[in-house]
Parts: sequence; C-alpha cells; structure tokens
Amino acid sequence: MKYLHFSKERKLNVATSKQVVELDLVPNNNEKSDSFGKFFARIHHTEPLNLRGLCEYIESNGTPFTRDIVEGVVTRLRNAIVFFLSSGRGIKLDSLGTLVPTIENKTGGADSAREFNVTENVVGVHIRFIPEGEELDRITSRQMKAKCTLRTTYEVSFKTITHGGKSMQIPVFTPIIEQGPQP
Repeated sequence: MKYLHFSKERKLNVATSKQVVELDLVPNNNEKSDSFGKFFARIHHTEPLNLRGLCEYIESNGTPFTRDIVEGVVTRLRNAIVFFLSSGRGIKLDSLGTLVPTIENKTGGADSAREFNVTENVVGVHIRFIPEGEELDRITSRQMKAKCTLRTTYEVSFKTITHGGKSMQIPVFTPIIEQGPQP
C-alpha cells in the first residue's frame, strides 16, 4: 500500500478549522436484513498519511521541532507503546485516549479452566483505543462528528465480473453532485 506525504500547502489549524470527511453511500445487499436495499454512509478511504508526512505536518504547524526530531520522538513512542502493550499494560495518552490490549478467544471457549490451552483457545491479541479528554478535547464518536464537515461523494454499486472462473463483485463509484459540504 502506498502512503501519502503531508502537503505543506495544506497547512491547517486543527483548533479552528473543520475538516471535510467524504462519504460513500453504499446499499445494504443482505436480502435477510430489514434494511435491504437502503443506503448507508461509509467513509471514502483515501491513502493513509505515513509517519514522515505526519511529522512534516507537525513541523509545519507552529512547532519549533524539525521533522527528524518529531519522527524520532514518535518512533520512540511507538516502540514504548508496543513494549507496554505486549506486557499487558494499557497506555493512557492524556487528552487523546487509552490504548489497551485485549484478547480474542476461540469461539465456544474451553469447557473448564483445566482444559483451557493458550495456543488453542487464544486466537489473537488486539489493541483497543478508548477515547477520552476534557470536554473541549474529547474525541468520542459524537464529538468527532461535531469536528467534521460530512459530504457525500459517491454512490457505490457493485458489478459482478468473472475472472479465472471465479465470480467477484467489484465496487463501481458514481459521483454524487452536491451543493457543497453538509454541516
């Protein structure tokens, strides 16, 4: 996957500007659902910003630190987070949230504690993010919605194609013409 760099021409003051989140409108194709055929919003995903791009953004938005210093600190932070999460400890990043390790168990579990086998019963270890912060900094889902401008961009339909003897559904994006961002 390709990662994009931050463009210095797009300097933003996160405290005062609302970012536009582009949405795709996708039909529910589950015939067993009560919502079959209805449309739902999904974030239109673009290429993720890489570490260098994030550090360039921080450097260009009012910090005295250069990109390489910011990148060094972020890399050390990443290493520390992995270290503590892999030892079962959560990490609280004030005004941002808490990262906690969680366990995914095999469906059905073990019949008894004696029969529980870590190798067989634990499917994976995941990282859960729990947002938090003061009222003005909180980044829960409803607070994030208030910080964004949502705009529909595409209606998504699916076309069935056959390739190598296998049927596949591929998304077809049709642009939606709007008057502008929806508050």
